[in-house]
Amino acid sequence: MRVGFIGLGAMGLPMARHLVAADHDVVVASRSRGPIDAAVAAGAREGSGPAGVVAASTVTILCVPNSADVVAVIDDALPELREGKIVVDASTIDPEVERAQHERVHATGAAYLEAPLSGGTVGAENGTLTLMVGGEATTLEAARPALEPFAGLIVHVGGPGLGQVAKLCNNLIFAAQMLATAEATTLAAKSGIDLRVLHEILVHSTGDCTAVRTRIPFEGVLPDSPASNGWKPGFMTDLMAKDLDLTTAHAARIKSPMFTPGVVRQLLTAASEAGYGREDLSALGKIVRRLAGV
Repeated sequence: MRVGFIGLGAMGLPMARHLVAADHDVVVASRSRGPIDAAVAAGAREGSGPAGVVAASTVTILCVPNSADVVAVIDDALPELREGKIVVDASTIDPEVERAQHERVHATGAAYLEAPLSGGTVGAENGTLTLMVGGEATTLEAARPALEPFAGLIVHVGGPGLGQVAKLCNNLIFAAQMLATAEATTLAAKSGIDLRVLHEILVHSTGDCTAVRTRIPFEGVLPDSPASNGWKPGFMTDLMAKDLDLTTAHAARIKSPMFTPGVVRQLLTAASEAGYGREDLSALGKIVRRLAGV
């Protein structure tokens, strides 16, 4: 299959590599020269911007940082969209903005899906991402060969925008886990509990969660955690802040109560202002530790 990929960031580049490894004809575009060169070295071809990628592809996947970036890509690609083309947005953006992109693309005769991702950079590298798909089921079946090489699970959530809502729900829970994990481990450390002992207890108790298993925000407790590896991001602090803002805005639109983002967002802001914005979101634990004097 001829597959286009636009946005070769920390998630997009390994996803594109999986597509090449699956013997798809992959054409890429990105803002930075380095990732394009890396994708070409892996066997992809460089396209002439978003419009050139869409022109050369049957299915084009977008993986860009925010709503404005998705709109800009669709703006550029519109002249090349027609019946037989499929666009899949794997970014995490505002559900209402996403619904508008569905309408714009469908108006050309092309098809559109949203497929925001969960699994972080580790999932992207391992090809085990979870995709939360919004759009028509028939379009998903047509695009599935271009998604399966980097997916461990593909779930059709429902119509346009609902994939994005599911992703925001997931990230809201993860953000709450991360703050609770930072507070609990800081409390334990300040009280004199060995955090390796606490970790063993938690993963066999009701406190078990993804943040506990992967992101204890103390160096040397978990060998594979960001804290033990220079706070290398599996999911950046600034991106979680963006997603919580999207969650709050969507909840306000539909008048659904929302308490957690207001608390976690303050810690993420403090982490970003401290210079941790491009580090893993678990770096918010450094703020909690600093306040505790640990």
